[in-house]
Amino acid sequence: MSAPPLARSGSLTFAFVVTGAGLAFTATLVVSNASGAAAAGQFFQVVAVLAIATALSTFGADTGLVRAVPALTARGQGAAVPGVLRIAGRPVLVLALGVAAVAALLTVLPGVLPEGVGPAVLLAAPFLVLGAVLNLAFGALRGLHRVPTFSFLQNVLLPSLRVLGVLAVVLAGGGLLALTAAWTVPVAVVAALALVLLRRHLRNLRDEPGAAPPPGTAVQRRAFWSFSSARGVTAFVEALLEWLDVLLVAAFLGPAAAGVYGVINRCIRVGAMLDHTARIVTGPSISAALAVDDLATARSVFTRTTAVLVAGAWPFYLTLLLFGPVILSFFGEGFDSGHPAMVVIASAMLLAVSAGGVQSLLLMAGRSRWQLMNKTAALAVAVVLNLWLIPQWGLVGAATAWAASVLTDTGLALFQSVRLLGISPRWSVVGAIAAAAAVLTGGGGLLVRELLGQSTAGLLVHLALTGLLVAGAAALLVLRGRSAVRGTADETCGPKRPRSSRDLLWSR
Repeated sequence: MSAPPLARSGSLTFAFVVTGAGLAFTATLVVSNASGAAAAGQFFQVVAVLAIATALSTFGADTGLVRAVPALTARGQGAAVPGVLRIAGRPVLVLALGVAAVAALLTVLPGVLPEGVGPAVLLAAPFLVLGAVLNLAFGALRGLHRVPTFSFLQNVLLPSLRVLGVLAVVLAGGGLLALTAAWTVPVAVVAALALVLLRRHLRNLRDEPGAAPPPGTAVQRRAFWSFSSARGVTAFVEALLEWLDVLLVAAFLGPAAAGVYGVINRCIRVGAMLDHTARIVTGPSISAALAVDDLATARSVFTRTTAVLVAGAWPFYLTLLLFGPVILSFFGEGFDSGHPAMVVIASAMLLAVSAGGVQSLLLMAGRSRWQLMNKTAALAVAVVLNLWLIPQWGLVGAATAWAASVLTDTGLALFQSVRLLGISPRWSVVGAIAAAAAVLTGGGGLLVRELLGQSTAGLLVHLALTGLLVAGAAALLVLRGRSAVRGTADETCGPKRPRSSRDLLWSR
């Protein structure tokens, strides 16, 4: 994908992701204020179980499509894409049906699921299959470079339907079962629309004249699942990493504490959506570049991605550090008690985001097994520290375990990217942007807090000033074009060491 389409795609996707983050924030606000910490804790437990089960059902096939489809089209083998979709889809449907059946079975076994959560999981079990289908359609759309379409469906339409459903349930006085229905039914609507749009885009795929024939079906199947199965286990581990601490906080400290910690989790994940945007936008471009051994382009995209991540995420996490009690108070009485835990994890995320899109880079380079190793190590750290620290430190212990697991995962991925793949961002660019964000956002926020205190007025003034700074930086980048961030042009981001000439499309 050329740079201008990538920039437009990134701008649209970022706008959609910001909208989705706002909608997710709204849904959390509605549930927490209307239900209280204890009921919110139960709802977050249901969402956790659904997220983990959906990740297991998809089993990495969506990421396999993100990597395989653009590599095929880059080689002019577009007619082979429907075959890869069949290779991905059939096993996922069987697995999703099995996971849904197991989830339904677990709800009738005593003591397996938290009290009150079982009936809600039983209600949601059939939607696990539709969730897996939706993930496959999303992966195919991303692989076809229809990133704004995918992002609109995932980050605007789906959360909008969920917010409307949650609001309706709250106004009607519904309980956990009704909230679960409001959360899951929109999956069916968006899945149907995604499949219609995917079918339309597939009609235009053709082989280019002179293109080499694609590998045979058996070779493609073996190669696809060799990559995707490792990614599937990784995605399952990622889901555990995202939600395990919420479940353990509920087990050790009760549903009210889980409600507070779940709100912290959702606030931090709003910032993580920027990294998610980077994966969405740049993944197909990195895959296409690596498929033809264009390491210079891959490193150039990686550098720009890291610069944007730091410029966008640092102001957000610094805001959480400076005005966390005010933000948490919006969710209802007692939620501001989670600020010390928020400080711990927000500080760790400042470091983690500075590594850039290393996760996407490893995946698009075919190193799904490396990522699996990283995530497994991070999960081991999270489990050990959660079991050790939650009983002693409460929510701060859970946040410490989360921070340690994030830094373990990011540190390993960064080492592999720099030392083993030979691809790293230009650290001078990243450092300059981080310093500017720290001085302007952090320093300005400290000054505002000193003048106006920990208040809603202080937060609003800080957000207004930060918004102006970020908007100004974005406008500067758009006006000056690709050279706006010095040192990110393809020629200055060339390979650090020669690459081997082996085929990366089906490598593991």
